[in-house]
Amino acid sequence: MAEINKEKQIELYRILQELMVNMRKHSEASLVAITFQNIKNQYTINYSDNGLGLNLETLTFKNGLANVETRIKSINGTITFDSALNNGFKAFISFKN
Repeated sequence: MAEINKEKQIELYRILQELMVNMRKHSEASLVAITFQNIKNQYTINYSDNGLGLNLETLTFKNGLANVETRIKSINGTITFDSALNNGFKAFISFKN
């Protein structure tokens, strides 16, 4: 299994940092779970919290989430979100090494 290169490591750190900042600022979550998985150099990172959640239809990509999307694209990855009011927030990240 190949190690993730330094540039991707930095981008992933910044992405997770932004998700944590958003959780702290907006969600009122008391629990966060982050899981990492690597299957044949296809990496997935799943973030979830038990916070307030939000309506994805009205989600606006301001500075924080816009930066997350830009960083994901820079490593040729994808990110999707799942949330509902009063039902927490989830982010699913996928990329190849």
